[in-house]
Amino acid sequence: MNCGDCLENLDSYLDRELTDAELSEVQRHMADCPPCEDLYKLHVNMKRLVKVCCDQGEAPAHLRSKLRQILF
Repeated sequence: MNCGDCLENLDSYLDRELTDAELSEVQRHMADCPPCEDLYKLHVNMKRLVKVCCDQGEAPAHLRSKLRQILF
């Protein structure tokens, strides 16, 4: 597995959507590739931050509006 393959599988890895074989490949690659491991950690921390922020109650109207414009 190379960095490109790892990055393609990163979201599926985070969401636990990989087969056992794919999971092992990604884990092996990240064990030997600090930049990919760092990117993985960034994604994990970002997901945690989003969860914490989403659990804080309702977002202000201007933020919800801006997100709708960006996402839809």
